[in-house]
Amino acid sequence: MMSAEKRNVMLEEIRSEPGYFEECLKRREELTGDFVKLFTSHRFRRIYFSGSGSPSHAGLVLKYAAEKLLNIEATYSYPMLFNNHEGLNVGGKYKPEEMVVICPAESGRSKGAVITARAAKAQGIPVVCTTLNPEGVLARECDVVIVKPSGNELALPSTKGHSTGIFLLLLCLVETAKALNTIDVETYRAYMEGFEGLIQSCGAAVERTLEWFEGHKRMVMNAPFYRVISYGANYGTALETALKFIETHKRLTMAYELEEFMHGPIRTVNPGDCIFFLCAEDGPEKERMKKLYEVVRKMTDNCVLVCGGADGAENPMALTFPAVNREFLTAVEYLTPMQVLACEIGRHLGFDPTEGMNTWAKLAMEPSFSD
Repeated sequence: MMSAEKRNVMLEEIRSEPGYFEECLKRREELTGDFVKLFTSHRFRRIYFSGSGSPSHAGLVLKYAAEKLLNIEATYSYPMLFNNHEGLNVGGKYKPEEMVVICPAESGRSKGAVITARAAKAQGIPVVCTTLNPEGVLARECDVVIVKPSGNELALPSTKGHSTGIFLLLLCLVETAKALNTIDVETYRAYMEGFEGLIQSCGAAVERTLEWFEGHKRMVMNAPFYRVISYGANYGTALETALKFIETHKRLTMAYELEEFMHGPIRTVNPGDCIFFLCAEDGPEKERMKKLYEVVRKMTDNCVLVCGGADGAENPMALTFPAVNREFLTAVEYLTPMQVLACEIGRHLGFDPTEGMNTWAKLAMEPSFSD
């Protein structure tokens, strides 16, 4: 039988996330200073994000944030697709000092990001990373190394490290946007208030999700198939949710971008399927998400609107919490309840989050370097 300590370790790491967000804000100048200095000392025209697994989903979120906040073209791709089929500066339109590679890493040992970083370094292109290991193989290739304060995780599915990494790099982008005057004072203030708000909203989301799960346990645990739908930068949140679900409890889970769900997948919905609709920041996509929710409810009763409290009012199936709903920051706060759900489903199925599944197969393929 799995010990209580092992059953609770993943949940406790998720609960710790708001504390690391608060630490990032308190150490804001220290943690973001080198990043801001790099961007203010160069005239970057192209950003490449590189990372595998959870860092790839962070890269998707950060691509959209970088383009909007900094007015700089950004690219997100899986590292080995990028390294083997795409590459840096394919059209030859940028000078090395006009490009930057950003690797939102965990251990910093995954081969894809390291290979990208080495290729950039060979061409004189600056490289930035977040990592838990400032002396590791990736960090040694980087011009700017940002050490995440979250520390190593006892549970194998990354939760606190991933969320802290996105929070920290979004903070870097906002501070850089302020320094470059690509956002005004009012927008900067709104983002900073949003960062502060995540400390409360993510903490509340943990407890609210635990309550919701207790009330809907039978429905969730009996579902044969989980789907997660979102829009905008939160497509990265949906992908990360699917990864956390399958890492934690093995059950089949798929992630979809809102509009792409209409092009085939919607025809495959069956009664009993459990579908989570991440209804985040305001705008036309949010209204379309609400319409999709009402349509799909006619196919399966197990439709869950994950949203701020007002959007889920009087909906007994809605998983609501006091969300800040600031653009891009939603990629942090809407991930929290999904991490909790992954954890709870796994716990009720008896999986130990500290033990990897099919670890031998991953080791056989050697996807990582040693430090």
